[in-house]
Amino acid sequence: MTDDLDYALADPVRLLTTDRAALRDHLSHDDRDRGAGGEIFLQAEAIFGGAEVTPAEFASWLHFAAKATGHDTHADRIAAAGPRMPWRTVWAWWRPAHWFPVHPSLNGDYFQVRRRVDGDRELLEVTDQQGPLWLDAATGHRATGVDEAALTDAPTATWAAEEPALYELDLFLPQEWEGAVAFATDGARTRHLVESVHGIAVVETDADALRDWPRDAGLDPTSAWEAPPGPAPAVRRPTGPLTAARVDDAFGARHVVRIAESDLPQGLTHAGSRRYLREVGLPTWWVCHSAQFETHPIDAMRPPAADALADGSLPDGVAAADLIVFGSTEYGELYLHRHDGTVHILSRLTHRTDEELVPLAPDLDVFTRALEAIDRYRNACWHPYPVEGDQKDVTRLFLAELAELAPDLADRDTTTGRVWSWLYAGITELGVDGY
Repeated sequence: MTDDLDYALADPVRLLTTDRAALRDHLSHDDRDRGAGGEIFLQAEAIFGGAEVTPAEFASWLHFAAKATGHDTHADRIAAAGPRMPWRTVWAWWRPAHWFPVHPSLNGDYFQVRRRVDGDRELLEVTDQQGPLWLDAATGHRATGVDEAALTDAPTATWAAEEPALYELDLFLPQEWEGAVAFATDGARTRHLVESVHGIAVVETDADALRDWPRDAGLDPTSAWEAPPGPAPAVRRPTGPLTAARVDDAFGARHVVRIAESDLPQGLTHAGSRRYLREVGLPTWWVCHSAQFETHPIDAMRPPAADALADGSLPDGVAAADLIVFGSTEYGELYLHRHDGTVHILSRLTHRTDEELVPLAPDLDVFTRALEAIDRYRNACWHPYPVEGDQKDVTRLFLAELAELAPDLADRDTTTGRVWSWLYAGITELGVDGY
């Protein structure tokens, strides 16, 4: 029986006719190698729910999950196994359940999507607080070489009113899919743009497949309201070193500064900090609700003035001359220790009446990773899938990741943890609207 279910997960033809409850039970064993098929199955149910649907509709779910998780070869096999799917996914720039990637980490409900034209290609322009990002409308790939000044709005599809909208069909889909917009057609196939709190996707319907599809009740979102029975998808997040490419991707290249060797702050002797500022880069601007961070201009990164730090604000063994001010938040100025590379903030957030120099991170690498982690968990904290629990459940995963970087970052019993709790409160204690 176990071998049969393993084969079913690996073979989309068999998967579409296999009892889903048996598959859930099979995948619930912790020592089970889920493989691509198991991961796709669990993501399909995590995103769309546990409703019992026809094999054709379930194939649409599986195909979407395969595309969203990057299993394109498996997606092709699912498409071949379910030729009568009511809709299929062209591409999905989407956050799967229990995944915490750099993108998409959309700024809650405050991102905007516009269809744009750049020469002979159509783009989707995604704008949030970091500025615009462009996706090729045909492939979903990040577009490069975009001339912002030359962009024009894509024309409205005048024929779209004649095409069946997704919400008119008897389908189990999340509620945001009601707003899917038909924007392109190629013969009998129509492409629809889906915008969700979890991402953006382009899906395609085929007139032949929909000819006899029921339209009595229309879209039903109830399946996605509760977590399906069975195990949840595995947790995934970025691993490996913090590279220049990763920093650019996370914060937007326009919001990253790298400093040439000749321009590094005078007196900075810590080799790791010098390499980091030259090769990896520091975000110049970051925001999480009311918490903001901004770097100073390069020529302003210098030791503080002699009277800038009160004597009682510095811990034993640290002198003002040991520090370089490099940025600020509304909670205090940020300093880099010239000799050991530690990051500090001068703040009153530790419940003192006077300002206190508080250690914020052991180095610039950890400081930047913590800001990146807040961005990555933003979407999940504000808009968790039912299988992820609620904001508190996602917060626990986020804090565990911070603690891996440096234990004090997530420990509110330390001065470091108390200051960080103000910086990340926008995702762990507030909603997308800031309350």
